[in-house]
Amino acid sequence: MQPLLFLGVGPIARAVREQLPDVSASGTTRSAPDARFDAIAPIAAHDSALIAARARGACVLVSFPPDGVSDRPFAALVGDAASVVYLSSTAVYPAAAAIVTETSAVEASSKRARARLDAEAIWLAAGASVVRLPAFYGTTSGLHLSLARDTFRMPGAGNNIVSRVHVEDAARFVRAALAAPPGSLLLAGDDEPAPVAEVVRFVCELFGVPVPPASEGEDIPMSLRGSRTVDNRATKERFQIRLSYPNYRDGYRALWAAQVTG
Repeated sequence: MQPLLFLGVGPIARAVREQLPDVSASGTTRSAPDARFDAIAPIAAHDSALIAARARGACVLVSFPPDGVSDRPFAALVGDAASVVYLSSTAVYPAAAAIVTETSAVEASSKRARARLDAEAIWLAAGASVVRLPAFYGTTSGLHLSLARDTFRMPGAGNNIVSRVHVEDAARFVRAALAAPPGSLLLAGDDEPAPVAEVVRFVCELFGVPVPPASEGEDIPMSLRGSRTVDNRATKERFQIRLSYPNYRDGYRALWAAQVTG
């Protein structure tokens, strides 16, 4: 496989790196390199010449959040890349979209959704494919950590459906997108979207933390106010993606086991 270039190094970029340990990899950073860069060569985010050089013939993953400023200049630097993937969000779909597929209509009804759709348009024009992700979780992010920190807020009764995906499986969707024709749209998620309260109760029992009380209004984060069931079947079939954690129970049990064994 071609070298990897990560524009932004977060949990999913790191998971892609771990799945491709024999491929050379570089990633941008706006501060001093930390432990994320143990196996990724750091590049200063302002070093345009080096970014363009590392992009040449590389597989590029764009995973920094949209800020309305950075996407266009970065997109201008990757014209010679072998492939480009932009990591987007299922927040571009209406909050009450119910079942979401690759053909579902998007809606720029919030600042967050507008920013994502604007960024998608920039990267699609640059020849990228797009992976739209629901909430993801892994060793460094997810419901189990926010519950342990007592920062999670239950959205009312928690009956709304939220899709999710383990970071290792998110990386599999990204790898498929890196090999896909330019302009492809991949819809990521596990096989079993479920009500928020159901997942919360399972994770609380597994990790031994109390179930949080119901919250209302502004206390509920935007990511938990909607109800979307991501239908991943068409993307999985088209790109032959096999999930290691097809549901939240498998994923969180693996995280719990890793925590227990240290």
